[in-house]
Amino acid sequence: MNSRRSSDRGAAAVEMALVTMFLLVLLLGIVDVGRAISANISVRDAVQDGASFGAYTRDATADDIKDRVKASVSSPDLSTATIDIYCDPVERDIADGSRIRVDLSYDVDLITPIMGAALGGSINLSPSAEADRFFPDCPDGAQLLTPSPTPTTTTIP
Repeated sequence: MNSRRSSDRGAAAVEMALVTMFLLVLLLGIVDVGRAISANISVRDAVQDGASFGAYTRDATADDIKDRVKASVSSPDLSTATIDIYCDPVERDIADGSRIRVDLSYDVDLITPIMGAALGGSINLSPSAEADRFFPDCPDGAQLLTPSPTPTTTTIP
Protein backbone atom coordinates (compact mmCIF):
# COMPACT_ATOMS: atom_id res chain seq x y z
CA MET A 1 0.00 0.00 0.00
CA ASN A 2 2.91 2.35 0.75
CA SER A 3 4.46 1.72 -2.66
CA ARG A 4 1.25 2.72 -4.40
CA ARG A 5 1.03 6.02 -2.49
CA SER A 6 4.64 6.85 -3.24
CA SER A 7 4.14 6.16 -6.97
CA ASP A 8 1.03 8.36 -6.95
CA ARG A 9 3.03 11.14 -5.32
CA GLY A 10 5.77 10.69 -7.93
CA ALA A 11 3.24 10.88 -10.77
CA ALA A 12 1.70 14.00 -9.25
CA ALA A 13 5.14 15.63 -9.01
CA VAL A 14 5.86 14.87 -12.69
CA GLU A 15 2.45 16.22 -13.75
CA MET A 16 2.98 19.35 -11.67
CA ALA A 17 6.40 19.91 -13.28
CA LEU A 18 4.91 19.62 -16.79
CA VAL A 19 1.98 21.92 -16.03
CA THR A 20 4.26 24.44 -14.29
CA MET A 21 6.54 24.68 -17.35
CA PHE A 22 3.56 25.25 -19.63
CA LEU A 23 2.10 27.91 -17.32
CA LEU A 24 5.48 29.65 -16.99
CA VAL A 25 5.89 29.90 -20.78
CA LEU A 26 2.29 31.15 -21.05
CA LEU A 27 2.94 33.78 -18.38
CA LEU A 28 6.13 34.98 -20.08
CA GLY A 29 4.25 35.17 -23.40
CA ILE A 30 1.61 37.36 -21.78
CA VAL A 31 4.37 39.60 -20.38
CA ASP A 32 5.93 39.87 -23.87
CA VAL A 33 2.61 40.84 -25.44
CA GLY A 34 2.04 43.45 -22.72
CA ARG A 35 5.52 44.91 -23.22
CA ALA A 36 4.97 45.09 -27.00
CA ILE A 37 1.58 46.80 -26.61
CA SER A 38 2.99 49.31 -24.12
CA ALA A 39 5.98 50.06 -26.35
CA ASN A 40 3.69 50.44 -29.38
CA ILE A 41 1.55 53.02 -27.59
CA SER A 42 4.64 54.94 -26.45
CA VAL A 43 6.37 55.05 -29.84
CA ARG A 44 3.13 55.94 -31.63
CA ASP A 45 2.61 58.88 -29.28
CA ALA A 46 6.25 59.94 -29.72
CA VAL A 47 5.91 59.96 -33.51
CA GLN A 48 2.69 62.00 -33.31
CA ASP A 49 4.40 64.49 -30.99
CA GLY A 50 7.30 64.82 -33.42
CA ALA A 51 4.98 65.40 -36.37
CA SER A 52 3.03 68.07 -34.46
CA PHE A 53 6.26 69.76 -33.39
CA GLY A 54 7.51 69.80 -36.99
CA ALA A 55 4.19 71.13 -38.28
CA TYR A 56 3.96 74.09 -35.91
CA THR A 57 7.61 75.09 -35.51
CA ARG A 58 8.86 77.17 -38.44
CA ASP A 59 12.58 76.82 -37.87
CA ALA A 60 12.58 73.16 -36.78
CA THR A 61 15.19 70.99 -38.45
CA ALA A 62 14.99 67.25 -38.99
CA ASP A 63 17.43 66.78 -36.10
CA ASP A 64 15.21 68.92 -33.83
CA ILE A 65 12.22 66.75 -34.72
CA LYS A 66 14.19 63.54 -34.05
CA ASP A 67 15.32 64.92 -30.69
CA ARG A 68 11.70 65.80 -29.86
CA VAL A 69 10.57 62.26 -30.70
CA LYS A 70 13.28 60.73 -28.51
CA ALA A 71 12.61 63.12 -25.62
CA SER A 72 8.85 62.65 -25.62
CA VAL A 73 9.01 59.16 -24.07
CA SER A 74 11.05 57.79 -21.19
CA SER A 75 10.33 54.14 -21.90
CA PRO A 76 11.25 52.55 -24.24
CA ASP A 77 14.66 54.10 -24.86
CA LEU A 78 14.56 55.28 -28.47
CA SER A 79 18.31 55.81 -28.80
CA THR A 80 18.50 52.66 -30.94
CA ALA A 81 15.40 53.51 -32.98
CA THR A 82 15.58 54.60 -36.61
CA ILE A 83 13.71 57.87 -37.14
CA ASP A 84 13.16 59.32 -40.62
CA ILE A 85 11.66 62.72 -41.44
CA TYR A 86 10.00 63.28 -44.80
CA CYS A 87 8.50 66.43 -46.27
CA ASP A 88 6.33 67.06 -49.30
CA PRO A 89 5.71 70.64 -50.51
CA VAL A 90 2.01 71.15 -51.21
CA GLU A 91 0.43 73.85 -53.35
CA ARG A 92 -2.77 75.21 -51.86
CA ASP A 93 -5.30 77.78 -53.02
CA ILE A 94 -4.78 80.25 -50.18
CA ALA A 95 -1.18 79.69 -49.13
CA ASP A 96 1.38 77.06 -50.01
CA GLY A 97 2.52 74.70 -47.31
CA SER A 98 4.07 71.31 -46.89
CA ARG A 99 3.20 67.95 -45.43
CA ILE A 100 5.55 66.37 -42.91
CA ARG A 101 5.81 62.67 -42.12
CA VAL A 102 7.73 61.08 -39.25
CA ASP A 103 8.57 57.37 -39.50
CA LEU A 104 10.08 55.33 -36.68
CA SER A 105 11.37 51.78 -36.53
CA TYR A 106 11.95 50.15 -33.14
CA ASP A 107 12.54 46.53 -32.13
CA VAL A 108 11.05 45.13 -28.92
CA ASP A 109 13.20 42.24 -27.70
CA LEU A 110 11.23 39.22 -26.52
CA ILE A 111 12.02 37.52 -23.22
CA THR A 112 10.10 34.29 -23.81
CA PRO A 113 12.50 31.64 -25.13
CA ILE A 114 10.01 29.73 -27.28
CA MET A 115 8.17 32.80 -28.61
CA GLY A 116 11.47 34.58 -29.16
CA ALA A 117 12.75 31.70 -31.27
CA ALA A 118 9.48 31.48 -33.22
CA LEU A 119 9.28 35.22 -33.94
CA GLY A 120 12.97 35.86 -34.52
CA GLY A 121 13.78 37.29 -31.09
CA SER A 122 12.06 40.65 -31.50
CA ILE A 123 8.95 42.42 -32.77
CA ASN A 124 9.44 45.40 -35.08
CA LEU A 125 7.23 48.42 -34.40
CA SER A 126 6.98 50.92 -37.26
CA PRO A 127 4.53 53.73 -36.50
CA SER A 128 4.20 56.74 -38.79
CA ALA A 129 2.49 60.10 -38.35
CA GLU A 130 1.73 62.89 -40.82
CA ALA A 131 0.80 66.51 -40.28
CA ASP A 132 0.20 69.56 -42.44
CA ARG A 133 2.97 72.09 -42.07
CA PHE A 134 1.77 75.65 -42.48
CA PHE A 135 5.06 76.85 -43.91
CA PRO A 136 6.04 76.39 -47.56
CA ASP A 137 9.60 75.34 -46.80
CA CYS A 138 10.55 71.90 -45.53
CA PRO A 139 12.67 71.43 -42.39
CA ASP A 140 16.41 71.34 -43.04
CA GLY A 141 17.59 67.76 -43.32
CA ALA A 142 14.16 66.32 -44.15
CA GLN A 143 13.99 63.94 -47.08
CA LEU A 144 11.69 65.06 -49.87
CA LEU A 145 8.89 62.73 -50.79
CA THR A 146 8.89 62.07 -54.48
CA PRO A 147 5.58 61.36 -56.14
CA SER A 148 5.20 57.88 -57.50
CA PRO A 149 5.46 57.75 -61.27
CA THR A 150 2.20 57.55 -63.11
CA PRO A 151 1.82 54.29 -64.96
CA THR A 152 1.96 54.54 -68.72
CA THR A 153 0.27 52.19 -71.07
CA THR A 154 1.67 51.27 -74.40
CA THR A 155 -0.27 49.69 -77.18
CA ILE A 156 1.33 47.30 -79.52
CA PRO A 157 0.00 47.64 -83.07
